[in-house]
Amino acid sequence: MDEYPWVELRRFDAASAAEEHALVLAAMGIAHRLVGREGTIGLEVWAAAADQAGYELAAYREENQPRPEPAAPALATGIDGAVLYGAIGLFLYAGSTAGWFSPDWLTPGSAQVGFILQGEWWRVFTALGLHADPGHLIANLIMGGILAVLLAERLGSGLAWFAILLAGGAGNALNAWAQTANHTTIGASTGVFAALGLLAAQSWTHDRAPDVRGLRRFLPLAGGVILLSFLGVGGERTDVGAHVFGFAVGVVLGAGLFAAERHVPRRGLANYGFGAAALALFTFAWLKAFHVV
Repeated sequence: MDEYPWVELRRFDAASAAEEHALVLAAMGIAHRLVGREGTIGLEVWAAAADQAGYELAAYREENQPRPEPAAPALATGIDGAVLYGAIGLFLYAGSTAGWFSPDWLTPGSAQVGFILQGEWWRVFTALGLHADPGHLIANLIMGGILAVLLAERLGSGLAWFAILLAGGAGNALNAWAQTANHTTIGASTGVFAALGLLAAQSWTHDRAPDVRGLRRFLPLAGGVILLSFLGVGGERTDVGAHVFGFAVGVVLGAGLFAAERHVPRRGLANYGFGAAALALFTFAWLKAFHVV
């Protein structure tokens, strides 16, 4: 008679499964044996070690349970937002060119420094929707749409567009503070470079490997600065200040969103809420420009 009675802990149909669980117990130093019974295999342990063996097998099964793959980013949501952005941009260009609602959109809607400093805050937002020519418009729609889709993968489409609008408006406001009173800016490019700054900051904070040290930590930000220098400081009518300020505000806001990540909802109803807030703010700014409100 055995000094320690054996008890059956598990029974398996396949030898491979029985041997796998036996290896777990062997690794933990728990005495065990495999016993064939009526076409199945029983895994037995000493009665005194049954509780520990059961715990170890349960922990092993929990650790090795198939886990669902993380859901792929909701690209469709980001694309929907980019399509809406394009539709709004085309509508505003057509309206300003054809004189819908008002024969002059540039005078009330441009980011004219003197008027902004006198309190007409809405101009920092309305100017983002005005463009000088089709080339200016199409370039901003394409680049802005691509950056927004990439940013939406990280923040959700609604928060991404709300952040782009705020950072673009803040970039225009800082540019107004730095320019002379007669300086005027139009175009979504301030918002486009704000989106680039947001994306660079999100990449810097989220994608940085824990073992990366030194200057390599700042490669995502450096990449954003390089793109800014290639795309944002050339051209006869380029407002370099607006681009730089937009990018800088985007970086700061992007880093802030990372720091507050646990406290800022971005999916489900919150996603729609942020998107609605962005659309409402932009619409309200234009209503202010036309003195409707």
